[in-house]
Amino acid sequence: MPDTPQRPDPQPVEVNETRIVGIGVALWAVAFLVLLLFFRDQLSDHHATWWLWACLVGIALGLYGLRFVSRRDRG
Repeated sequence: MPDTPQRPDPQPVEVNETRIVGIGVALWAVAFLVLLLFFRDQLSDHHATWWLWACLVGIALGLYGLRFVSRRDRG
């Protein structure tokens, strides 16, 4: 294989991480509310109430992550 010059690495893309994590937390909250309000009986019937807990853990971890990205944005 012939020696070809290596291209330089691309520059990182600038994104608003606080907004992205906030949207993720909001989506977990919407999923929790939809499951709780409309599918609670079906989840209970099929022993799948852990879906509600998964949503709550997603919200909690998202809020924890939001703390870090907002601190990094300020710094």
